[in-house]
Amino acid sequence: MPEPSDPPSGDAQTGDLVIVCGLGHLGLQTVEELKLRDETVRAITASADQGLVTERLHDVRVIVGDCRRESVLRQAGIETAVAIVLTGDDDLANLQAALAAHDLNPDIRIVIRMFDAELGARIHALLGDAVALSSSALGAPGFVGAALDGEGGSRFELAGRQLVARATRLGSRGAQTPDAGGDPAVALARIRPDRSVELFPEADPTEPGLIVLQSQPPEMLQAHVPVPRRTAAVRAARRRLADLPGDLRGRLSSPDRRLINLLVILTVLAVISATFFQLVADLSPLDAMSFAISLLTGAGSGFANVDQRAAPGALKVYGIFLSLLGASIVAVVYALITDAIIRSRLLQTLGRRTVPASIHDHVIVCGLGTIGYRIVLGIAARGVPVVAVELNENARFTAAVRARGIPVVIGDARQPETLAAVGIGTARAMVAATNDDLVNIAAALHARDVRPDLRVVVRLYDPDFAVRVQRGLGMRFTRSVSHLAAPAFAAAATGSQVVASVPVGDRRVILFARVQVPATADLVGRQAGTIDRSGERRLLAIVDGDGKTRWHPRPDEPLVPGCEMVVAATRQGLADLLQETHTRP
Repeated sequence: MPEPSDPPSGDAQTGDLVIVCGLGHLGLQTVEELKLRDETVRAITASADQGLVTERLHDVRVIVGDCRRESVLRQAGIETAVAIVLTGDDDLANLQAALAAHDLNPDIRIVIRMFDAELGARIHALLGDAVALSSSALGAPGFVGAALDGEGGSRFELAGRQLVARATRLGSRGAQTPDAGGDPAVALARIRPDRSVELFPEADPTEPGLIVLQSQPPEMLQAHVPVPRRTAAVRAARRRLADLPGDLRGRLSSPDRRLINLLVILTVLAVISATFFQLVADLSPLDAMSFAISLLTGAGSGFANVDQRAAPGALKVYGIFLSLLGASIVAVVYALITDAIIRSRLLQTLGRRTVPASIHDHVIVCGLGTIGYRIVLGIAARGVPVVAVELNENARFTAAVRARGIPVVIGDARQPETLAAVGIGTARAMVAATNDDLVNIAAALHARDVRPDLRVVVRLYDPDFAVRVQRGLGMRFTRSVSHLAAPAFAAAATGSQVVASVPVGDRRVILFARVQVPATADLVGRQAGTIDRSGERRLLAIVDGDGKTRWHPRPDEPLVPGCEMVVAATRQGLADLLQETHTRP
């Protein structure tokens, strides 16, 4: 373990001290968010990349060492820090560092990255002034919204309302009526033809080409999936089919084509044979059909109304031929049925699930890491069929996804046969969310070669690289998890809460946050209308101390101590607002 060291860099900010542990993509982005808020930031990293330190952290003091060690935390100034942000991808290591920081400074605010939601819910009880955030949970809605709704698409809950941000289109009348609360839609952004973005424009929300915010009741948030009208009996059969195990359900809904062909042949033979027996043996249609079926299936050697000894030779020869042919066909049918049952059981034992041939209008998610898993769950929650692709059979979330009845195909998303296996031809969108940027780009390019009209969402770690890929390779939807999640970590360190991040255009992002107004803040007594700032932020609602929320407050309404503002803002707009509410010694 390396000894702590301190590269030659200073504290350029003037605000309260915030320590960021971990200089991965999320940590670096969180540092930049805190610098926007004019906080004094110090970083701890296990192995500093001097290039990154020089380029992006030139004015941030960096300590090299293990943040779980008391000596490293003391060197970073843990005793005087107001907050520590733990951005590592190891839940256990983050928890160990949080406990060490709490022992050294019981009053410190702790923001911990943690995927385990159950453990995260107990962090506050364990450590007091602490909050657990999941970067994948914060970033996944941006991927889900892009895959299902396109530009600006996102759905989230804020201050007791279910909100949806989406793009208006020419001829669309979705934004021309008040939202579910009786309030008009809010124009969040205007995207021009050259992809430049105007945020919070003074525009009519019915204007096409805008990103607008509306509130909707929860039952309206299910994605619209067109389905044909069915009778009550067919609907009941569908429900019974849905209760079956996934593999068996898939085989019943999409049976083997060979089995169907053989059953058709048996039916045709039975009809032809019944006609022959009716003419030659002078049988009634029902008796003739029963005689034919008994010979085809081997259920009987003859029929009571036919005298075998007096039967014509042609009838005997045809009966022998039909019995042999029927026995062969029935044996093949039984073999296919047995194969289907054994294959289904074997696949269930091995944990594999097939993709039904009937699936269509679905979303393909490549990669079942933490973000891919969240994306799969988010799409399934919207009522849209989803298929996952994972290279590693023993990946962390493969079994969990299969347990939910979602098909998982083990294979390389860059290979044409894998894309064909997951139904690329009938999919509505694909999300490339593996942990490898190159794999994501390659998978997206291959998918676009097969389906030029397919909506593809690509995960890339570096937000700057994501913009270059978007412009250089013509990929409209690129997303960076750290770019979407870092504002929430930085806001939590300064005492506010970012609920959602909505990507707009190439790189812009609109943050939806709840900001407390302390009694000592300069905002106390100011009118609500003064919070709005053109191009930077807009006040959506005010929450009283008793929890009552007033959406779209009057411009002349004064802000009172202890109230909470619900705002939509840019990163800089939120940073400026937080500076006005932040109480300093």
